Parts: sequence; structure tokens; C-alpha cells
Amino acid sequence: MSLASKTPAIADFIARAAKARDAKLDVIARLGGGAIQENWAVNVEIADGPQAGRYECVLRSDAVSGIAESWPRAREFALIAAAFQHGVTVPEPLWLEPEGSVIGRPFYVMRRVRGTAHGRRLLRNLEPEAGDALARRLGLELAKLHRIRPDHAPPGLDFLPKVGSVLIATLAAHYHRAL
Repeated sequence: MSLASKTPAIADFIARAAKARDAKLDVIARLGGGAIQENWAVNVEIADGPQAGRYECVLRSDAVSGIAESWPRAREFALIAAAFQHGVTVPEPLWLEPEGSVIGRPFYVMRRVRGTAHGRRLLRNLEPEAGDALARRLGLELAKLHRIRPDHAPPGLDFLPKVGSVLIATLAAHYHRAL
């Protein structure tokens, strides 16, 4: 998919979602690494309203191919929003278009974060001290994430399965059938 022809429609959507009169969108490049989703680096400028300013963002939509286990964009947006609200280091989710009426498939826009999540690049030249710091940081992030409990989940996460023995039995049966 090319976003070039859809830029005006996306900018109009963002302006409405941000409660602004106008928004401008510059498509920078398609980002690599998305077999199931498409990720595009975009810059957004909102002229007025409560979210006025310049944003470096990622627009994330479904790719042409997909897998059944992948969350729909609206659910993924809700998960990232809950994680962000609980202090987990994730990109700030900004605007969700769940219907697919703007670009032909659902998408959301989140802030772009500098760095890489590419495992081989991270580990290739990792010194022991840096590895220890990374392990500590990952542990802290996981602790924040595990404070978000499905049985006490924020609104919008009601699609998560309830924790307990029934969930464990259901998942075990699912994985047993997959073998």
C-alpha cells in the first residue's frame, strides 16, 4: 500500500481526532520488519486545538497478509494505551481509526521512538555491563506490565480472557491441538 494518495484523508482524520481545524501529514518512509502489519514513519503537524504541535509518528495498519493470532489494530491500540498509562516504556498511542474507512483498513498513529528493537543488532556487540543493565531494564518493564491484570483491566481491555484455571486449561487444550 502507498500512503501518498491517502495523505489528505489521513490528515483530515487526524485533525478531527485531535479536535483541530487542520493537520498536515508528511509520509517519510515505510519502516521495515512488518510482515503482519505495515508501519510508516510520518510527521504530523496540528495547527490548533488541544493537541497543537509537531509530532514524529508511526502509522500502523494491517498488511495484506496476516495471521489469526494477531490482534486487530483497535485491540492493539487499547493494549498499548493501557501499558502507556501504567508507565511501561511504549510509544504514546495518539489516534485510532478502527473502521478502515480512511485508508481501506484500520490503523492507528503513535509517537515514533528512536532506537531499535532488532534483537541481533542489540545483542551483537553487547558488553557484559550493558547486558546486565538491559536485563534489569527489561525486568522493570515486565514488572510494570504485569501490574495490568485482566481481572482488573482498564476500560477497553474487556476482550482479554479472565485469569484463572479455566484460561490455563483452555490455552493448554489449544496448544495441545496445535501439536
